[in-house]
Amino acid sequence: MKFISVLKAIASGLIWGLGQVLNGQFFKALFFLVPFLAFVGLELGTSKYFVETNPYDKIPGENFGDLWVSNKFILRYGDMVNRGEIDEYTDFTAYLDEIGGLGNLDEQKLIEFVGQDLVKNNPTVYWNIATPNVKILAEDFLNPENNIHIFRRQDLFKDTNGTYYLERNKTAADGTVSKEYVEITVLSGVLNESNILDNKDNLTEFKKNGEIYRLNGVYYVRVNDAGVTKYINILTGEVSVLSQIPARVQVSGPLYVNNGVIYEYFEPKLVYLGARLQYKETPFTVALRASLRDDIYGAPGNRRDNDDFTKFMIKVYLAMNPEIKDTFETQYNEFYYDQAGVFVRGYWSVITLGVAEKIDFNEYNNLRDALIGTSGSDYPLSTFVTPAESVPIIGHISTMLMLQGLIAIIGSFFFFIFMFWSIKDAYQVAEAKRKREEVLKEGKYFKSVYEDFFEYIILSPALLVLAFISIMPITFGFIMAFTSISGPTSMVATFDWVGLKNFTALFDFSSGFGASFGQAFWRVLGWTFIWAILSTFTVFFGGFIQALILNSEKVVFRKLWRTILILPWAIPALLSQMVFSVMFNDNGFVNAFLRDIGVYGILENIGMLGRQGQFLTGIDRLLFLGEENIRWFSNPFNPTFVRLALVIVNIWLGFPYFMALMTGIMTAIDKTLYEAADIDGATGIQKITQITMPLVLYSTAPILIMTFSGNFNNFGVIYFITGGGPNAGNYNRGFAGDTDILISWMYKLTVDESIYNMASVFSVLIFLFVGSITAWNLSRTRAFQED
Repeated sequence: MKFISVLKAIASGLIWGLGQVLNGQFFKALFFLVPFLAFVGLELGTSKYFVETNPYDKIPGENFGDLWVSNKFILRYGDMVNRGEIDEYTDFTAYLDEIGGLGNLDEQKLIEFVGQDLVKNNPTVYWNIATPNVKILAEDFLNPENNIHIFRRQDLFKDTNGTYYLERNKTAADGTVSKEYVEITVLSGVLNESNILDNKDNLTEFKKNGEIYRLNGVYYVRVNDAGVTKYINILTGEVSVLSQIPARVQVSGPLYVNNGVIYEYFEPKLVYLGARLQYKETPFTVALRASLRDDIYGAPGNRRDNDDFTKFMIKVYLAMNPEIKDTFETQYNEFYYDQAGVFVRGYWSVITLGVAEKIDFNEYNNLRDALIGTSGSDYPLSTFVTPAESVPIIGHISTMLMLQGLIAIIGSFFFFIFMFWSIKDAYQVAEAKRKREEVLKEGKYFKSVYEDFFEYIILSPALLVLAFISIMPITFGFIMAFTSISGPTSMVATFDWVGLKNFTALFDFSSGFGASFGQAFWRVLGWTFIWAILSTFTVFFGGFIQALILNSEKVVFRKLWRTILILPWAIPALLSQMVFSVMFNDNGFVNAFLRDIGVYGILENIGMLGRQGQFLTGIDRLLFLGEENIRWFSNPFNPTFVRLALVIVNIWLGFPYFMALMTGIMTAIDKTLYEAADIDGATGIQKITQITMPLVLYSTAPILIMTFSGNFNNFGVIYFITGGGPNAGNYNRGFAGDTDILISWMYKLTVDESIYNMASVFSVLIFLFVGSITAWNLSRTRAFQED
């Protein structure tokens, strides 16, 4: 039955060679089983399928351990209760009952209780700064919508009329940033957008330093008014010099005025004026500190360090924030990343690009007062530990996952060749036996395979190497165009697949991204085509004219002139480009020479030099060469002139090649053609256009097309002479200058701006265009047509 053949094929797909065993071909089965075992061995050998992983292992440091909890902390807690240092903690007793007794208390459960205890005993509250011991829960606070926030630390400016101004940035339409000064109320920070100054002339500095003072029951904010210490009455906003020295009031949180009363707001973990509001200690954290100090860090032979305590603080912070904890444990204990082998992980990597983003733990620092203590706390740990300010946890780096995934996928394809071969062979042999057809002996089978596929077998090692050193990098660069990789840290961060979004942005001029890069792309693409056409035909005809002159018998010392004219080709292009960049600099040799011979005076008289370019329009701007000097490669108001200068300079760099090429072609033209033309009375122009030009074009047309493709990617001339400018480096223009072509723009986006996804998009488009021209040109060759 054919069904049996299908089953044998399926068996070979599950275990390569199993179908051959069922067909009674044991040597062939061994041949397929070896790569199968290698494939499975690589997968299992690079995996942790049988190892339990813990996301907390990714945090530097060691746990204090369950033995510390059971042997040390519980005894310390009980001793402090018995000695009356702290009262028996009823919440802790209830927690022990909840988890099933003291025997079930381990370090993780202790950390969970510490987190619960701190959250419960540190609610969000308000208090009247006159009676700070009377706390009002935030949910019980009346009319919070009437709160007026007091900005007690702020740098302002003041005019002679006592009006206050805030300095802020203003971004113009062209992307330039300047300062402006808007009127503001002195304490509440309300802006008056109808009163804005362009400069701070006649304004003096007015700096609030954030300190609160009290005198005769009135509260003030201290300020520095042009070097004079003054005080602002918080309730009235009056600024004055006090006749007596006020008393400093310790305030850490934001201040609000509500119905004529000044309240301080306390929300643990809130960052205010550059400082984190701290969780307050509880009796239980005092006992915890006592055990940590006396039983661990103060004990003889202690080997614990700051990393261990920092890890403990992070775990307490996570216990206090269950959502963050769940996200951390899920993302940093990803099965496919942490346990899967090279092939399964590779396919997962390419599909997802990773799920865990980099975490920079630092919010645990608001637990310092509670877990380390202050100068007035019992059992402070400040002399024993100094926790890190932040702990970065590296997430899934998408670029590495993409590279590893591509390597795994390409490697698996070579193994899958044996899988599909095994499936096909098992089915064909099973069918042949079912139909009672002849089945080759195993020796003859492998001999026929060797003879039929000899070329591919010999090439297979080279193909394997080529796949990893050529195909894999090309694929990597190509697929980046379909991701969101962008930004200076994106190479070591996590990004996502975005499909064709980057390509469609080139046609969407309404969005912020498309408005900059979309418009810039079409502008750069248009100039790239113009540049490729002009630079190709100018060097082509420049070389053609020079070749005509050098082939004329009327020219004396032809070898000497040919040698001189070939020199630009012999000099390294980069050196020539740098020399031209210096020569045509604003203060370079060319400008100095033109000034010395009086050309500058003529240009100034006719209005092409010495004017303000930003005020010119139409033909005046098109003829504008610069303010003080001719700006050959940096004229922001007349980029057309810069482009024209660039094309002319490129003639020097490119014509010698075509001159040498065409000289050889013209030498090979049959002289009888010119003799026949002379007999027919042809003029010199006619002989050039009817004989020389067609024959030269016939021989150089493929090279002309390839030169066009090369100029399409002529990075050196653009980058080393103009740097892509003028008007480069502006985000609103997609960072593209007026002389940038696609390849130089792509270089800037990657090296300077780290916008890798759009650079990859442009590389794909360049490949499609240049590759199409190259393929079309190759298809016209005789060698290709003969194949």
